[in-house]
Amino acid sequence: MASIRLKLADGRETTASLSLAYMRFLDRDGIFPVIILESPEPLLGVVTLEGLGLRVDPTTDRLEYSRPYGLAVL
Repeated sequence: MASIRLKLADGRETTASLSLAYMRFLDRDGIFPVIILESPEPLLGVVTLEGLGLRVDPTTDRLEYSRPYGLAVL
């Protein structure tokens, strides 16, 4: 695990661990970078969502497909 400095959305700066994690949502899976820090609830970031070809429907708060599954241009 590597340690990184980052700036949070509220402007605070902190140090956190950076690692990799296997994630599976719906019928899609992959290995993605994760930041390990204290949070009242887990957060799923845009890197993971886009990597899996998923998005959140803002009207239902549900995951849905954004593109066919396969290699993506990052």
